[in-house]
Amino acid sequence: MYKTGVIRPLNAYHYLRGNFGDESEPHTHPYRIEWIRYSGELDENGFATDIAAMERTLETVLAEIDSRLLNDLPFFSERQTSLENLARYLTERLNEALPQPGSRSELRIWESETAWASFEMES
Repeated sequence: MYKTGVIRPLNAYHYLRGNFGDESEPHTHPYRIEWIRYSGELDENGFATDIAAMERTLETVLAEIDSRLLNDLPFFSERQTSLENLARYLTERLNEALPQPGSRSELRIWESETAWASFEMES
């Protein structure tokens, strides 16, 4: 299995619904977003995926939500703006924006140097 990945920063602006102390008030997090594509095959040029296309797509998708209140996005109307749900939202958006049939995507959101959440799905 081949893995190809790119990393970008994201300033996520959100609040958690419920009694989570300061996390229940609007605030930002400086996350590190890591997008990984898995593929069992190489193309005719010897590549598993186009890294430049991944970089452009990740930048575009993150720019759509950078510093926006995540709670206002329709995806989060019935979901908590947790790391796990944000990872799912971003993975789905990235796969829509840059489909690659036969591959799998994983998106990790690093909250700190030692803590992350991720979501995986088939492309």
